[in-house]
Amino acid sequence: MAILNGKKLALKIEKKLASAIHKNKLRPGLAVILIGRDPSSRVYVTLKEKAARRVGINFHKFTLPSKISQKRVVNLIQKLNHNKKINGIIIQMPLPKHLNPDKIVATIDPKKDVDGFVSGSKFISPAHQAVLALLKEAKKKIKNISPGLTRPGREKIIILAKSLIFASPLKNLLEQKGALVKIKLIKERNYLATMRKADIVIVAVGQPHFVKPFMIKKGATIIDVGYNRLRNKPAGDVDPRVEKRVSYLSPVPGGVGPLTVVFLLKNVYLAAKGVEK
Repeated sequence: MAILNGKKLALKIEKKLASAIHKNKLRPGLAVILIGRDPSSRVYVTLKEKAARRVGINFHKFTLPSKISQKRVVNLIQKLNHNKKINGIIIQMPLPKHLNPDKIVATIDPKKDVDGFVSGSKFISPAHQAVLALLKEAKKKIKNISPGLTRPGREKIIILAKSLIFASPLKNLLEQKGALVKIKLIKERNYLATMRKADIVIVAVGQPHFVKPFMIKKGATIIDVGYNRLRNKPAGDVDPRVEKRVSYLSPVPGGVGPLTVVFLLKNVYLAAKGVEK
């Protein structure tokens, strides 16, 4: 079994990104809005801030109280939309329950939506880019995957998720590369039978160690997108014991996470480069 080292790959991309920013004499600006005191969110924002400074991106953090009104959040985003020093805007999730995340995110100018959430955004979600990078690292030639999940001898890609918000755009990206991908939601009763036939399983369910060894086909490639806390330690959606059955596994931490951060910064760089042009 081979570990897909996302941290090592992210460092390589980060060096190239820092070089490109310096070569193009850019000083991109990223605005991050953090609402409330969620411990995990604060950790994520700190990681993004450190990485941004390493590559030469100006990091602007806006920490807002958890009881802030939606109107005030929207007003802040609208000001950032018109700020020429800001090339990218992200809202750190999750938000307090009284706020509507869809309406808030929709306020972001598509040209500055470096998370790739807004309709009409010019950017691919950093998390989706991270998954594709790990699949490439696993030497899985996506473009050569033949359509037809039921055909014997063909690689089968399954996205196991809790909702279509993450899964649908990723499915579209994979299909653009010639693959036919099946989405299974954990609320569906028949997802287990489909998973056991999959050569590639991408897991994003938000539940620690949800996927057990018996649920996985021997020799499969597993991409774990989940990040949870279990006994006060980071834990993925996949039980680490699956490593005895799989060919490739992305760990948590150190798999999808570091790549998601660096691809976010790459999107900021592309936004800044577009403005310069």
